[in-house]
Amino acid sequence: MTPNRRSLLLPFLLVTALHGFPAAGQSKAKSKSATPARNATPAPAKATPVNATLKSVQDRRSAGHFPRCTLGIELPDLPAVDVKASRVVVVKAVDDLGTNLVREDAADARLEPTQRGQFGRPKEGPAPPTIVFAELKNPPRKAKMLKEVSGEIELYIPGRDPNGEADFPKILSMAGKPLAHAALKANGVEISVLSEAQIGVERKKAGEAEKAKARKEGITDEDTIRSMVEYAVDSFPKGGEGQIVLRVKDPNKTIQDFKMADGEGNPQFNGKSDEAGFTILEFWGDKPKPDWSIKVLMQSDRSLVRHTFVFRDVPLP
Repeated sequence: MTPNRRSLLLPFLLVTALHGFPAAGQSKAKSKSATPARNATPAPAKATPVNATLKSVQDRRSAGHFPRCTLGIELPDLPAVDVKASRVVVVKAVDDLGTNLVREDAADARLEPTQRGQFGRPKEGPAPPTIVFAELKNPPRKAKMLKEVSGEIELYIPGRDPNGEADFPKILSMAGKPLAHAALKANGVEISVLSEAQIGVERKKAGEAEKAKARKEGITDEDTIRSMVEYAVDSFPKGGEGQIVLRVKDPNKTIQDFKMADGEGNPQFNGKSDEAGFTILEFWGDKPKPDWSIKVLMQSDRSLVRHTFVFRDVPLP
């Protein structure tokens, strides 16, 4: 094992606390609605201590391009299949030399999907616990110990909110109509699956809007206008076998993700993008089939759980 890449597994139990660290960069104004990219520093008043174990410390003390110090934190009381997304905001991190190891972008940690949360519950045996990761600056080479690392873990657990999920079987059969579900209504969300005919109408509208824009800008050359219109139409989402086009209204930014599954419930992974005012789900492997379903995951105060954590006197590898 080389000096610039060392890792260590540790059985340290978490020492929990609700005090001892201020919210770095906390704004006096509080947002009233949750958003998928929650970049504001968490509010400690809403957080509670968590049962956790420090499972690993990876400390790559390198002068190269990829230095890092990462803590792997296991949450044994929270099954990984229930936690669909997480983030860790480190508020205090100091080594035995007194070095501040909090990253400059610590407060900007985003709520990211968890890898294990993408899969269903295992067919045999208990579900594995959730593991989250805290990123620190690299300690100096002379440092021997992390005197304290504290902060907050935010978890997205939609199963804790009756209105946190909306399931729609045979999603392709719903093309051309709005999706109806109590959870969507409770969260103020409206979603429609566009049919091929509706996509064609929207493509035509995009071309007409581009032509009107060209005229307004004083463009008179017909070939130029024609090229602009063709480009606008060609760039518009096409739908087809590899795409599902959604019209989404989500004024409170509650939607966390869209999850697809085949007829047997196996996850089908897709990319998601927002184009021309529509949400596009795109598939690179199997194309959506008639028995595929979609699950809309939504955030709320009940599904976003915040916990404080403190680790002390952690030996560095």
